[in-house]
Amino acid sequence: MENQISLRASRQLILCAALAIPFAAQAGGGAAGGGSTELTQLQNNTELIAQVGEAVNTTSNTLMTAQSTMQQLRQLSPDVLSQMTGLPIDQVQKMAQAYEVMNKASGVYKDAAAVLEKARNDAINLNVSPSELLRMKAEVAAAYGGQYQQVYEQEQAKLRRLADVSADVQKQAETVKGIDANVKGIQVLANQNVKMQASLTSLNESVSTANSMAAQAGAADQAKAKQSAEYEKAILDEFNKRHATQASELEALKNLSKK
Repeated sequence: MENQISLRASRQLILCAALAIPFAAQAGGGAAGGGSTELTQLQNNTELIAQVGEAVNTTSNTLMTAQSTMQQLRQLSPDVLSQMTGLPIDQVQKMAQAYEVMNKASGVYKDAAAVLEKARNDAINLNVSPSELLRMKAEVAAAYGGQYQQVYEQEQAKLRRLADVSADVQKQAETVKGIDANVKGIQVLANQNVKMQASLTSLNESVSTANSMAAQAGAADQAKAKQSAEYEKAILDEFNKRHATQASELEALKNLSKK
C-alpha cells in the first residue's frame, strides 16, 4: 500500500512539473501500447467538434440575413405585413432565433476543441495514454488543489458547456432544416452534431469515472495516513509510559538508598 501511494505521489509530482512547462505541439514521443488508439480517437473527436463548430459558424452567417429581415419586419405596421408574400413571418422569426443561438455557440465549440487538442499534446509529451492523463490530472487536482484544480475544473466546465449548448444547437438546426433544407451548412450541422453529442457523452462519462477514482484514491491515502499516525502515536505513548515508569522506579530506588 505504501509503495502504491508513493508511486502515485511521484507520478503526480511529475505531472505537476511537466504541465508547468509550455510544450510545443506534437513535440515527439507518444503513448505506448493501447494509448496510440486512444490518441487517434481523441484526435477524431477533436476534429469532429471543430468540424461541427465550423458548420455552426457557416449556418450562423447564412441565418444572419433572417435576423436582419426580422429586425426590419418589426418596424412595419400590421397592415403592411398582411400584404407581404414570401416566407411566413413566424418562420423568419424562428430562423432569426436560430441565428442568435448559433452565433453565441460558435465560441463554445472552439473552446472544447482546444481542451481536447491540449489533452492530446500533453499525453504525447508525457508519453501516457489520454485515459491515464485524465486520471492523473484528476488525482493532482484532488491532491494539490490550487491552480491544478482550477485549470482542471475550467477544462471540464468547457466540455459540459458544449454538451448543454450542442443540445440547443441541434434543436435549432432541426427547426431550420424543416423550414429550408438548403440553408448553407445546415445538413452537415444537423448530422454531425448528433455524432459529436454521442462522443461528448462518452468523454464526460470518462471524466466522471476519473473524478470518482481520484476521490477514492484520496480517501484511501487519508485513511492510510490516519492509520499510520495512530500507530506512531501508540508507539510514542507506550514509550512515554515506559519512560515514566522507569523514572518512577529510579526515584524510588534513590529514596531507599538515602534511608
